[in-house]
Amino acid sequence: MEKTLQPIKPGRLMSLDVFRGLTIAAMLLVNNAGDWGHVWGPLEHAEWHGCTSTDLIFPFFLFIMGVAMQFSFAGRLAKPAGKIALIGQICRRTIIIFLLGIILALFIWPAYLGHFRMYGVLQRIALCYFFTSFIMLYTGVQGQVFFFLFLLAVYYIILKFIPMPGQMAGNLERYKNIVDYVDNGIFRNLNYEWDDALKMGHDPEGLLSTIPSICTTLAGGLCGFWLRRKEKGDFEKVAGMSAIGMLLIILGKLMKHDIPMNKNLWTPSYVIYTSGAALLCLSLCYWLVDIKGWRTWAKPFLYYGTNAIAAYFGASMMGLIIVMIRVMGDGGKVIRLKTYIFEHYYKSWMTDIFGDYATSAAYGASFVVLWCIITGILYRKKIFIKV
Repeated sequence: MEKTLQPIKPGRLMSLDVFRGLTIAAMLLVNNAGDWGHVWGPLEHAEWHGCTSTDLIFPFFLFIMGVAMQFSFAGRLAKPAGKIALIGQICRRTIIIFLLGIILALFIWPAYLGHFRMYGVLQRIALCYFFTSFIMLYTGVQGQVFFFLFLLAVYYIILKFIPMPGQMAGNLERYKNIVDYVDNGIFRNLNYEWDDALKMGHDPEGLLSTIPSICTTLAGGLCGFWLRRKEKGDFEKVAGMSAIGMLLIILGKLMKHDIPMNKNLWTPSYVIYTSGAALLCLSLCYWLVDIKGWRTWAKPFLYYGTNAIAAYFGASMMGLIIVMIRVMGDGGKVIRLKTYIFEHYYKSWMTDIFGDYATSAAYGASFVVLWCIITGILYRKKIFIKV
């Protein structure tokens, strides 16, 4: 049975696929609450400042992407076509991921927002992949450390010392910060949120806050460099990741007294803290899966991790389509298909036993189970959907 759980390609880290799979499964759980009025605290984003367990998910994915890029780029650069072919692949992949995000936005428009949103999760992934790719291609590890520190410092200066007109420098409140001001000036009501009275918008995946998101991806790239060092033993790699991870978590917690953790603005303290948490989680997966060989528990997450974008995009489309479809409910009232499913197959019997919050989470857990089955079938048939 263990043989079915070997890495897909020689040299590929199974623990990285497992960590990616855990992250995607968590994304599906938090993105598909049955009742948005009853969501468990750990499954919600911080309202503004702060960092919940849910706020770790997106930076974890960017961090994982950075780690994977170190391994995949090394393999592609070793081929005859070399750097030119890799640049073409980078551009193609960036465009495809960005367009997938636009497709989701076209469905989110009628399903939830009532307006078109220019940016989103996949669009940010595409831009982080693009810019981090060229930093990795044309600089060594020292250059990558430089860009990590330089971009984070520039963003820190922007947040702390460049005010939105009419506001004090360092104001990071919603609609009163320089990030919202810049995104509002570029995209207006194409942002995720729009306050018609203030004529101001906000997007948690906006343009300016993409700068520190690139830093998160670079942090993953630096971790990938460490993992690829052949002269380092497995235990030394785990110890190094764990030690740096703890230091970054402590540093992030100290930094929040100067600049708060905030996913919506992707603040420097948030970058540092979440990068440390990602290092700890990956080191644990690496220890359990690649060193100790305890792999049976990881099978569902391996399925997710080897078809990550397909699972995220497919589950997102499914969730949106269920919201858009209208059916006849009780009393002849037209309701959303999601509402019908949730009320008849979950709320009708689960609420009295488990309560509203568990019932809402059970709906999201159904997405996780369903897409685990789908990605499991793809895995067994050796179908890996790449972009």
